[in-house]
Amino acid sequence: MMTSSRKIILFNPKTSDISRRKGVLPLALLSISSKLNAEGYHIVIIDEATDSFSEEVLDGALCFGISAMIGYQIYSALSMAKRIRKLHPGIPIVWGGWHPSIQPEQTAENDHVDYLVRGQGEETFYELIKALEQNVGFETILGLTYKRDGQIRSNPDRPIVDPNTFPHLPYELIDMPKYIHASEFGKRTINYLTSIGCPFNCGFCAEQLVHHRKWYPLTAERVLKDLAYLIHTYGIDSVVINDSEFFINEKRVVEICRGMIDTGFHIKWGNVNGRADILLRYQEETWNLMRKSGLQSILTGAETYDPIILKLINKKISIENTIDFSKRAKKFGIIIKFSMMIGLPIKDRQKTIYREFAETIDFINMLYRVNPDNMFLLFMYTPFPGTPLYNRSVELGYQGPQSLEEWGLFLQGLNSMLTPWTDEKISEIVYQVNFYFPFVSNMVHNVILGYPLLKKTVALPVERILYVIMKWRLRTKFFAFPVEYLALKQVMKWMNR
Repeated sequence: MMTSSRKIILFNPKTSDISRRKGVLPLALLSISSKLNAEGYHIVIIDEATDSFSEEVLDGALCFGISAMIGYQIYSALSMAKRIRKLHPGIPIVWGGWHPSIQPEQTAENDHVDYLVRGQGEETFYELIKALEQNVGFETILGLTYKRDGQIRSNPDRPIVDPNTFPHLPYELIDMPKYIHASEFGKRTINYLTSIGCPFNCGFCAEQLVHHRKWYPLTAERVLKDLAYLIHTYGIDSVVINDSEFFINEKRVVEICRGMIDTGFHIKWGNVNGRADILLRYQEETWNLMRKSGLQSILTGAETYDPIILKLINKKISIENTIDFSKRAKKFGIIIKFSMMIGLPIKDRQKTIYREFAETIDFINMLYRVNPDNMFLLFMYTPFPGTPLYNRSVELGYQGPQSLEEWGLFLQGLNSMLTPWTDEKISEIVYQVNFYFPFVSNMVHNVILGYPLLKKTVALPVERILYVIMKWRLRTKFFAFPVEYLALKQVMKWMNR
């Protein structure tokens, strides 16, 4: 094995200004570290949400790498990049992640960006490290954007590499206990990724810009090996799978589920992304296997109650699909978490945003009647650059951020993501009802049932009162004077701090 005294620092910025005690595994940083770690490089991962930063860590560093998505992560990453530049001006600063991949040239215009890794970063970052270490040129590194002679240069895109060819994630690089947390699925939950990409092209989604409508899964054998390692090494009892789309291949799903059953994993897994039209084509035997293997819930983008809007966003599902999907999942005891949105860029809009919101709540109430355990997420449509609906939004008067600094402020306040056809009041109401869904779907109730006796005795009566109030509000669509919502916000802020 090659050894190196050179150090690589990787930084995972916080997603909000509120620290969290239990983080989400920085899977992207672990993945780009795997090949370099296997060759003996000294990888230091700093997760801002869980780790402290000391400038001494920069001594001897070959580069400082940052992965960032739109919003607070960019804001925080820029703050750190400015600090690095001041402390050690000679350390190259490398950016990667979704936003830099979608807006590479605009991102590279910033003075605190030296190199930019686009798309799947494992091979590109590996080759960049070699070039930096050997002090050679960058012209042949596919997927790299960089600066030379005051000009921004972007090499051709790199084809996606089969993720099965990469080494297993080097979990030993991070303090794993910080990432193991209690959830609705178990007491020792972590997040995990079994595939990258998605073959669909929904008009609001940036996934297609990064992975070009391709889906690259880990084999069932690789998934089972990874899960076995996590269970035996860290005592994991539950997993949240973060794939953009998990259920593309029914045969692979069957192999994973049978493997989990046959090896006696006895874990629960959930919040797994899947489309209604695909899962409705699954055999009943597959549904039985999924439930028997520990599947608790599926996250799906229902998006809307309106067939016209479904056509606008190129979702290629129907309202009937959504309803039938809910019925099918209920039959097998699997909860569906529906993601919905309002405020899409509709030309010659016939309805006010408030009427659209009210009709969406009616649709949600109908799905609750199909299965009271259903869960929901409701969003205001937010235009993301490069997507088909972003251009339509601009045509209808939307003006998005024009620099990396402005993208860093994006999503940090209600006003930052408002389109001309929405307003701050409806955004606040949408934010409010999202507080209600975990109570109305009994998720909070089920979590409290696992509390110690004294804590449970105190919490259950309060939860039941909130359940009644919130259920009434959703049923009547009366959201004024939200005393319980304002109180909950304060409690959440206090708990996070």
